[in-house]
Order: sequence, then structure tokens, then C-alpha cells
Amino acid sequence: MKIYLGTCGWAYREWVGKFYPEGTRPSVNHYTSFFSALEIDSTYYSIPPRETFENSIRKISEGIKLSVKLPSSVSHFGDGEQRKNSMDEFRKNVLNPARKRNKDAMFLFTIPPWINEEGLESYLISMSEIAGNEGNIFCEPRLFREDNFLNILKLIERTGFHASFTDNAANHLELQKTGNKKAYVRLHGRNSLFSEKGSGMEKFDYSYSETELESLKNEILKFENDFEEVFIFFNNHPHGNAPLNAMELGRIMGINKMQRFT
Repeated sequence: MKIYLGTCGWAYREWVGKFYPEGTRPSVNHYTSFFSALEIDSTYYSIPPRETFENSIRKISEGIKLSVKLPSSVSHFGDGEQRKNSMDEFRKNVLNPARKRNKDAMFLFTIPPWINEEGLESYLISMSEIAGNEGNIFCEPRLFREDNFLNILKLIERTGFHASFTDNAANHLELQKTGNKKAYVRLHGRNSLFSEKGSGMEKFDYSYSETELESLKNEILKFENDFEEVFIFFNNHPHGNAPLNAMELGRIMGINKMQRFT
């Protein structure tokens, strides 16, 4: 099993002095000297021009595993036609260039918080129609109860997506065997505000303790014979907690950037 560590985003100014050296700016070169994977989240807020996106990923070493988040105009807002048009723009400007860089590039969308379990199937069917035949797209059902996760997992896979796994205050990380040899893990921290409406970025303000990181390690290694690759992204970005926790988890697991864990 190969384990790839990274964070959700990298260009946070508040990381300067915590992860990036004092007096510098966020640098993808500095980031990739520590981590083997990167999730690009800025695309959730707007779709960049193709040239802008191509220039940004050109700076990232080809050895770095890349995931890109689908825009909210596809996964969250607008009617069916608007979302389809947005997906076409995302495909042209972001998805195709990312795949040209690396045919195994991953893509992610999160289920909107207003979608309940009763409406989940129709939502996923609509997302499947919008995404067309695009593969390697992961779906994160991070707010649903874990005790029903197996049914949700089957529904996600039945509609052509892969499920990503989550850790947050309500649902601590629990992996499951899937039809995919890749496991995609997002660690949001365990701030109790996570599922509160209107909590903003404060809900990600959390630093994992060494005991919690040890527990995450043990949960992941329980499935070392079930997954060929595991991608772990920390999303507890306030105060530089994400890169610091990611480096600490790497230390605890005894892995470096591209090292195979055995």
C-alpha cells in the first residue's frame, strides 16, 4: 500500500511562520518538498481560465498526486442546465488539463448540507448525468451518519462515483472496503462547530492530538491489504494545523513523500 499525504489547499498566508518560513510567501515548491499529494480547492469557488489553471499546475512536480474540487456551480447551485454548462466549462478549463498532466488525476465533490438521505439518490443521479462518463470522481458524504454509510457507499458507487472517507467531530474516520483500490481520506478536524450552520471557517479550527493521529494511523493500516493507494488530505487549515498535522502523521507512520508503507 502506498500512502500519499497532503492538504486541502496550500496558499494560506496564515501558514507563514508556521509552515512556510517567516518573511516568505506560500510556495508550492516549499509545499511539495514535504508532501506527495495536493488537493486544489480554489476551483470550488470559481472556474479559472484554462491558461491560468495550466500555468498553476505547471509549477507542481509531475510526481505529486493531484486532486481538484468540482465547482459549487456544478455540485451545489443552479438548475440542471446551468450546472451542465458549468461542468462543460470546468471540463475544458480544468479537468482536461489536469488529466493531460496526469491521466490518474482525481476530482472531488461534496454533497450539499441540505441534501438529506431521502434526497440523496436523486441528487447523485443528477450529478452522474451532469458529469457524463468522466471517471475518477470522488464524492464525500461527510455529514451523513456513519451507521448508514454502507448503504450510502453502495449508492455512490452505483451512480458511477467513488466514495471518499471523512473524519470530523460527528463522524470519526471509519474506512470500508470499496470497489476501488484507491482510498480518498479527508480529515477536517473535530471541532464541534463542524455541522453547525453559519460556522464558516471556524469549523475547521482544530489540531489533532498525537493520540488522535495514532488512532487515524491504526484505522488506515487495518485496510493495508484492501487498498493499493491511500490519499490523505488534511483540511483543518486555520493556524497552519493542516500541514503540521500531516507532517506529524507522516512521522508517526514512518513514511516520507513517496515511500511505500510496508
